[in-house]
Amino acid sequence: MNNISALYICLCLVLSATIGHGQTNTFQASLVAGVNAAQINGDLLAGYNKLGLHGGLRVSVDFQDKLQGSVELLYSQRGSRSELSNSDPRKIHLNYIELPLLIGYKDWLKDDYYRILFEGGVSYGRLFSHNVSLLGVEDNVDAFNVHDVAYLLGATFYSNQRLGYSFRYSNSLNFLLNRPDEPEFGRLRSFWLSFRILYRL
Repeated sequence: MNNISALYICLCLVLSATIGHGQTNTFQASLVAGVNAAQINGDLLAGYNKLGLHGGLRVSVDFQDKLQGSVELLYSQRGSRSELSNSDPRKIHLNYIELPLLIGYKDWLKDDYYRILFEGGVSYGRLFSHNVSLLGVEDNVDAFNVHDVAYLLGATFYSNQRLGYSFRYSNSLNFLLNRPDEPEFGRLRSFWLSFRILYRL
């Protein structure tokens, strides 16, 4: 089963649950804006030094009082880079469109809304452009995997009924580059932190 098929099945399950509870569900749309702090395992660089934009739209549906499902459409910049103080800066800059599918649990009911949301799920990302300035990788940029499947975990705190502050950890399940016969830069896998602000419309 390929990545697209897995994503399609997940989306169908979410939609089926939505239809099955259509008379009681509450839909909410939100704007998402934030930053990613990313790195890549296998590039011989360390630290979440690659900062990038993270933003888009989110639609959520309440299956039960505390159980929520969500789908997002995001623009996400990832990659890796050497420390800013390094005299020989090196970086991998990756631009993705992401489609996360999430299940969340709400808690801390106060003033008629839940203050905290815990979430987990999977995300499909499509790499649509990249830029590499890292010795040893320039010849292999066309070999980057344009499909990315990741798992993610996160939490959101809502200061009022519209404004939320979110933290998320994401880790790719497949390789960005998979050439095991190459001793350096042969296998690259992405993982990143996202710091987000959510605004309910």
